[in-house]
Amino acid sequence: MTQPATPPPALLAWASRELGARPAVKDVSHPRESSRVWRLDLPGAVRFYLKISPKAVMYERETLALRSAAPALGAGAAPQLRASSAEDLALLLTAVPGRPLKHLKLSPVEEARAHRHGGALLARLHAASDLSGTRRADAEQALQTAADNAEGHLAAAGDRLTAPEQKLVRQLAEELRALPPLAPAYIHGDA
Repeated sequence: MTQPATPPPALLAWASRELGARPAVKDVSHPRESSRVWRLDLPGAVRFYLKISPKAVMYERETLALRSAAPALGAGAAPQLRASSAEDLALLLTAVPGRPLKHLKLSPVEEARAHRHGGALLARLHAASDLSGTRRADAEQALQTAADNAEGHLAAAGDRLTAPEQKLVRQLAEELRALPPLAPAYIHGDA
């Protein structure tokens, strides 16, 4: 099944009401079946994103993070939640400046600097968290899953990683398994 290039009409009408104008729409979904994201452009180079979460649990996690942690990162450092629709699993987000790292041509030093900056932002996100109960258990399970998936990622990387790099990945996966119980933390995807 192929996803439509535009949001469902009722959802676009909702976003238009929230924004106070009907935006120009461009599909910017990732090339995977579950990705449904549109860029919404308003006059004056004002940009938002409309995203439909593939599952209710993902919508709940992202909404929680956008409401409670993303504001702690500050304007321009993370998308801000403009509006949400639980019925549609939809999020209306502000755009942040810049371009995705994968679209840039960077030297190894510049790429390492960008990853360090991203890690610092993620550390701030985690420091702002306050999770308990099921969400905490989900976060702890996510670490175990990441560790369990390391071998599959190594197999997919094939010979693109040296033996020392493969050893490092395995070592880090074991460290994930050995971590003490988590301090409250968020689960995140496309970091």
